Amino acid sequence: MKIFAAHNPDAEIRKESSAGGVFSILASQILRAGGIVYGVGFNLEWKVVHLRIDNEDELWRIRGSKYVYSHIGTSITDACRDLDNGHKVLFSGTPCQVAAMRKRAGDNPNLLLVEVICHGAPEPKYWQRYLDEICTKHHRSRSDIQSINFRDKRTGWKDYSFTICFSEGKLFTQRHDDNLYMRAFLSDLTLREVCFRCPFKYPDGSHADITLGDFWGITQLAPEIDNNYGTTIVIARTSKGTEATALITTDNSEYKLEEIAKYNPALTTSANPSENKASFFKKYNEGKSILKTLNYFTKRPISESLYIKLARIKHKILR
Repeated sequence: MKIFAAHNPDAEIRKESSAGGVFSILASQILRAGGIVYGVGFNLEWKVVHLRIDNEDELWRIRGSKYVYSHIGTSITDACRDLDNGHKVLFSGTPCQVAAMRKRAGDNPNLLLVEVICHGAPEPKYWQRYLDEICTKHHRSRSDIQSINFRDKRTGWKDYSFTICFSEGKLFTQRHDDNLYMRAFLSDLTLREVCFRCPFKYPDGSHADITLGDFWGITQLAPEIDNNYGTTIVIARTSKGTEATALITTDNSEYKLEEIAKYNPALTTSANPSENKASFFKKYNEGKSILKTLNYFTKRPISESLYIKLARIKHKILR
């Protein structure tokens, strides 16, 4: 197993990616060899689904994190059919989705499995209601949406924003720690129950060839490459993963699993249920406004809000 940091040399792709854009490098290699890539994107109704991509012009559709458990549909069956037809296939997803693909396809030499470091995945129903209420609040419909970005880097990689771009250039954008949906996700309020006992964690649970995630320990472990544009931590877990990542430019350093897990604990540890989860679920099922419900359960103390506001002012002054 080899663990290293890397980023995409294409600045635009890196900007569009959640971390350093390494997934796009791996996907492009497969597509240029005539292969097929499966990853997570949006459908026309802005539901989060697995998509089949067969050319680089469409790769943008599965670039960037979506903090919703994706509807996988027939993707595993379709990927197996592509393998049977002699195509190289890159299949990406959460560790549980990748494990399902491994179970179905086995160790096929043409299959490259790429998982993300997973904090846990929110139930799709929460995303659907949240999106509907945001659209209503802004006097828009889903058909007015041009793009959705859970990791908008215009405010930085570490201080990323959640952004919806509507038609006519109208934006709904909030820093992630101000956004109700993201606050609920990061406080484990909306995660699926199975995420609290995930069997697919390192060191022994992964079924992937490659694991990708944010290099959150970069400030402590590699400050010389930290420019806040996004850097990926890459774990080549198998010989196939090592071969697939051989041409990726790295920072020439290797890291230990425990070093990375210290700053990205989701690599080895399941999330813990929020103490408010049962109460939140009850209010949700009563049909209450999800915006009001999320605000109630994720509201910050005044002291914390003030601290964050002052820290942002100080950051602007120092810049």
